Amino acid sequence: MPPGSDVPLASKLALLLRRKVEAAGKTPSTRTLAAATAEAPGEKPAMTHQVVNDLLNGVKSNPSTSQLQGLARAFECPVAYLLPGYNGLTSLSVYEEQQDAREALRLVHDLGEAGAAELLEAAREIRLRHGRSDLTVPEVPEPLPPVAEPPRPGRRRRLSFAEAADRAVSDLEGT
Repeated sequence: MPPGSDVPLASKLALLLRRKVEAAGKTPSTRTLAAATAEAPGEKPAMTHQVVNDLLNGVKSNPSTSQLQGLARAFECPVAYLLPGYNGLTSLSVYEEQQDAREALRLVHDLGEAGAAELLEAAREIRLRHGRSDLTVPEVPEPLPPVAEPPRPGRRRRLSFAEAADRAVSDLEGT
């Protein structure tokens, strides 16, 4: 995604959905996502599962402010990422989560391009000191690998007639 290009909301949501894989390795349902849009667990969701489905499929592309906030809660991303023109999930997440990053940007505000270039160079040097030699940081970070869920006890598979007969014989004989 090149900077400044306008990525549709449905594409951003599809990317976030791929990143939100549950422990079982499955993507959450639209009902689960709709329930996650509520401000607090058990409260009324910000939208129905049908609206979530319409947004994911691109049928609807202009959600209300409360719906955007709910989507951000459900997908655990900054609200700004869901707005047109804001494609850098990595930088928006840093901006939202780290007070010092906001302070650094505030301090560069009136220094112009030279100040921004100095800040950028200092950040590159800091990355090198921390062993991060790759200077290209993705706009959207790679998702964490899903945690494998332990196998659950399930229903026994159906036995063939011969297998059932053999099991009955072994049960009767006590072997």
